[in-house]
Amino acid sequence: MDKKDINIEYGRILRDYRRKNNLTQEKVAELSGLAPRYISQIERGELKGSINTLLAFCNVYHITPNDILGVFLCDYPLFHQDSYDDKINRLSLRDKELIDDLLNFLTTH
Repeated sequence: MDKKDINIEYGRILRDYRRKNNLTQEKVAELSGLAPRYISQIERGELKGSINTLLAFCNVYHITPNDILGVFLCDYPLFHQDSYDDKINRLSLRDKELIDDLLNFLTTH
């Protein structure tokens, strides 16, 4: 994913969280201290903002930075599916069941 695509996806994620919270850009601006135009530019992928900006969005939407940035971790080599498939195939059935239980727990809580 190139830098432009990352900015667009980042903006889309933020827009989706804003909508899930039934907020307008103006209300987010009021709650975060960010300018409405700045929020619009971020949501359109034109800007990405600073870490402080990210934290302001997180505080307004009651989420963590990982909720927003987690989707980008799949590009990191540690998280490539092939590497996990190979490791999981070497596990015992009992260990595979434990991992499955853990994944189920983590994805439902």
